[in-house]
This record gives sequence, structure tokens and C-alpha cells, in this order.
Amino acid sequence: MEQDIYSKVNELLLSGQKIVLVRTIRRSGSTPRGVGSMCIITEDEKLIGTVGGGLLEYQVQEQAIKLFKEEKSFIYRFHLTAEDSAKAGMICGGDVDLYLEPLSPENSETVSIFETIKNHIDNNKSGILVTKIEDGIHALDTKVRMFIKEDGATQGIISQINIKEIDFKGNCPYELLSFDEQKFDLFVEKITLNPEVIIFGAGHVSLFVAQLAKMVGFKIIVVDDRPQFANKQRFPLVDEILITDFKQAFKQLNISKNSHILIITRGHIHDKVVLQLALGTSASYIGMIGSVKKRNIIYRTLMEEGFLKEELEKVYSPVGLDINAETPEEIAVSIVGELIKKNRPKKKDKQLIL
Repeated sequence: MEQDIYSKVNELLLSGQKIVLVRTIRRSGSTPRGVGSMCIITEDEKLIGTVGGGLLEYQVQEQAIKLFKEEKSFIYRFHLTAEDSAKAGMICGGDVDLYLEPLSPENSETVSIFETIKNHIDNNKSGILVTKIEDGIHALDTKVRMFIKEDGATQGIISQINIKEIDFKGNCPYELLSFDEQKFDLFVEKITLNPEVIIFGAGHVSLFVAQLAKMVGFKIIVVDDRPQFANKQRFPLVDEILITDFKQAFKQLNISKNSHILIITRGHIHDKVVLQLALGTSASYIGMIGSVKKRNIIYRTLMEEGFLKEELEKVYSPVGLDINAETPEEIAVSIVGELIKKNRPKKKDKQLIL
């Protein structure tokens, strides 16, 4: 996820390394990655992250290597021809603009802003990074970026811009803002919180779900009342383990719209208890494992206790994408796939033109 790139930028700058940060700032047609995709290129030509691979990424790396000498920003406008597309296995071509920005550890303002971003990410706080987009900005230049913190406080300055006059309340995570009176643009990056997955139950399926969900960038919390199952030996990569009764867990968790609840406990009774309490939270996603028969039994019981059918229809159950999964590993793939689908903006359907 993009949060990892920001953290890596901070790490490399603090270690004294010069880097080139590459962002996709504009695209049209069929291109490998969307606006906001990022990568880092180090002085020893190491690539971290991706803006699409193939010919595009190769040429970006070649441009970046030149910039280590010049230490000046460059807007790289790449046109993917039909021939290039065919070589890349794509259907049609497109245009993409990338911003190659040399970053230097000698620029204390740059280092400070990326350190603040890293701290925000670590503390699960959101923010907005605004970067001046213009050819020829030197790596030591100041007043070219600003970070707007979650509480509204700002760090850094962008010359010729009154940041208070700009509306950042749109839903787009990345946005390129143009100013007719200026010769530059602003690239807005909304650094959102890593979505949180709370897994109730520490059995075999949960083990693989936790591994996969962590791999694709989710924050993971595992809840179970059995310490022989819920422990760091079995779940070394998770962020938090709660060993407690399922009812008590809800008193200890800070469940928000950023939370995704997965109900994968060891029995119907526990599933019902967790679902009943989960429905009273603001979690954006509730998924429950099991057969349709089991789900319907639990639903009927809850409706007899006063829950509405409309509330239960919002639950993803049986949880996971329908891929005919059978093994714990396959079930985990289907569940994490559904989480990814839930958290990605829906793409518009394209008409078939013959």
C-alpha cells in the first residue's frame, strides 16, 4: 500500500540517502496503474514500489538516474502507443504523466515533513500531503510541499498559494489541481488510515486470513478466549491480540468506520454473540463464515430478539467471494479478496466497441 512508500521515504532520508520519488499524477486511456501509484528509486538503482512495470517503469528508472546528478524535478509525459501496448499485452494505449521528484536528506524541511507523515501513519492518523508540481524544482528548495494534519494544523509552506482557499473535502484520494494564474499544479494526496480487520476466532482459517490481510496492508487484531490459539507464536505478524471473552472484547476495542469485523469463531453460539454485538457498532463491514443454513438459523434467532431484516442484510455471509473455496487457505483468499473489493473504488463499466 502507498502508506509503506511514505514510511520508506522517511527511512531512506533519515539514513542519509538521496532518492527519487515517482508519482503517477495524471492518466488517460489504458495504463498499467492509476493516479497515485508510487515508487522510489535509490542512487544504487534499486526500485521500491511500482508505477506499472514494463516499458513505462524502465524508462522512468532511466530518467531518475539522470536526476540524481541534476537534483531537479521532472514531469515525465509517457505515451503508450498501440505497438507498446501489444508488447505489454494490453488492449489499447494511453497517456500517463509522472512526477519525478529528487529528495535530499540535506533538506531538513523535506525530512521533517516525511517524518511527520510516518508518525501519523504509525499512530493511525490521517492527513493530506500537498506537493507543488513543476519542472526544475531543486531538491534543496523549500516552500514546495505542505502536510495538513488530522487536526487541521499545517506543516510546511507552498509559495504563491493560500492553502486556506483550497477545498480538500472531495472524496478522491489523489487529485491534481491546476491554477490558471500560476505555471504549476498541486498534487493532493490524502493519506488515509490503514483499514483495520478485527478477526473474532483464532482457528485455522483465521490464521491464513491474518497472514494474507496483513500482506495487503490491513491492520490486524485477533480476538479469542483461548491463549493456546491466540498467541504471537501462531500470529507473529498481527498488530494486536486480545485474549478475552468475546463479549468483553467489544468493551476494549475502538471500532470505527475504518473497522472490518470478521466472525470466524469455533461455533454457532459464539458467532451469534459476536454478530449481535457487531451490529451495534459503526464498523463498515461485518462478515460471518459458515453455510447459508447456519446463517439463516442465526438470523432467525436475532430477528426474534428484535433485530431488523434490513440490518442483517448488510452482513456479508457466507463471507468471501464465491470462488468455490474449500481449504482454509482457499477460504482465506476468498475472504481477503472480498475485503480488497470492498475497499477499492468501484471502476466504471466500459462499453464494448466492435
